[in-house]
Amino acid sequence: MVSGSDTGRPLGIDLLMTSDGPILLIGGTRGAGLLIAHQLAQQGLAVRALARDAASAKGRLPPNSEIVRGDLTLPATLPLAIEGARHIIFTAGYASGHPASSRTIRRIEYEGVLNTLTGASQVGFAGRFLYMTASGVGRRSFWSFALNLYKGNTLMWRARAETAIRNSGLPYTIIRAGMLTDGAAGQNEILVTQRSLPLSPRHRIARSDVATVFVEAMQHLRTIRTTFEIVWQRDAPPWRESLDRLEPDPGNG
Repeated sequence: MVSGSDTGRPLGIDLLMTSDGPILLIGGTRGAGLLIAHQLAQQGLAVRALARDAASAKGRLPPNSEIVRGDLTLPATLPLAIEGARHIIFTAGYASGHPASSRTIRRIEYEGVLNTLTGASQVGFAGRFLYMTASGVGRRSFWSFALNLYKGNTLMWRARAETAIRNSGLPYTIIRAGMLTDGAAGQNEILVTQRSLPLSPRHRIARSDVATVFVEAMQHLRTIRTTFEIVWQRDAPPWRESLDRLEPDPGNG
């Protein structure tokens, strides 16, 4: 947990306790989303995951996780998954390492977000919407050009998804991660910044570190209605203290 409030309770706990429901993970059956699921379970928080293949997901998710069969590209399957959820963590995206058309990316990475927001509105969801996206959304580079060419304008669609989230009326947290690697958390210092970073091999971060930041940010009031980036950087300020200094996105002060 992060620094305390005037009541002596950790910041973010009041928002976290607005519901006793599970944390819904969309994209929680692989990658950073799966690591988030395990970290949430380690903290004793209930996990619910949307999955197209419930049997396969059961073997990867923490014990006692609730699994709801559904698909973010099928809007009718989403309200049941969202109903009663405390917060939503959205890490879904087209699988890394595979080329894709812009049409495919749009369905998953943009329309999937819109479908989730619509489902949230339909069931009166009032928790936090935490969204994982990528560095490069707000700043061009050779690597962002190459990624967009290979993966169907993914950064363009993710930028539009960010806008939809900001305009949804929900409390949200948008976290842009650098190029993702595997490995244990806590091996490198993490920079938390609200500057737009270019997509670049110089700006990397482990999926396990991304998971740690998401779980912490979910329980921190200062991260509400903010967009920030996370990458490894030597001699970076303590990242938890950096969360305390985040500013709301323009128009959300």
